[in-house]
Amino acid sequence: MLSLNYLRGRRLWVVRNFQVWGTSGEAGFYYLGVENVYSIKRVMFGQSGVGGTAQDVLFSELTDFRGNWLPANIKSPKVIVRFRSPYGAYLIGDESNLGFRIIRDSSSAGPVNVDFFIFEMDN
Repeated sequence: MLSLNYLRGRRLWVVRNFQVWGTSGEAGFYYLGVENVYSIKRVMFGQSGVGGTAQDVLFSELTDFRGNWLPANIKSPKVIVRFRSPYGAYLIGDESNLGFRIIRDSSSAGPVNVDFFIFEMDN
């Protein structure tokens, strides 16, 4: 009986048909620079991405399949993505209490639609 109470105590939201437009960086390049300011010389090295931008999603901006708004803060969320087409979408990094970052498959011609299953793990 304790297991049933545990499972019933967790919150779950189903968000259907969400459009993902964010993409990962299409290309990246390394650079090397030399700087001389007030007789102080510096060599700088770095990497920069060109192209895509990950999409930031806030829980407060989502509605579930019944039209109810999700809470702005979800304790220890876990987001599972279900593809609605041959092209998928993928989470970038870990979910936060406020939202998550997502990108679409870069081989798709445009935005893709997905469903989300959002669980509150409450740890």
